[in-house]
Amino acid sequence: MPELDLNQKARVFNALSDPTRLQIVEQLADGQERTSKEIADYLGITLALFCHHASTLNQAGILIKRKQGQSSYNRLNLEMLHQCLHSLGGPSSPQPE
Repeated sequence: MPELDLNQKARVFNALSDPTRLQIVEQLADGQERTSKEIADYLGITLALFCHHASTLNQAGILIKRKQGQSSYNRLNLEMLHQCLHSLGGPSSPQPE
């Protein structure tokens, strides 16, 4: 995967700044795929609210959605998340004194 530019990183961190979206990411952090309804039920939110948050995560490149029949399946783009988080501690980052 090519290195993320600052705008892409900003979209990722902006998407992660919301507690509900962060819960969605935590729910999918095990790498498993789950339906939108499963995630909404687990979080105790409506499917419409989940779809709103999922759209933001998808636009940031964090969430990958797959449609099968009437259901949407969601999983994390773990490579994107890892690359974005890893960039914070890379060799070009200033080191604390």
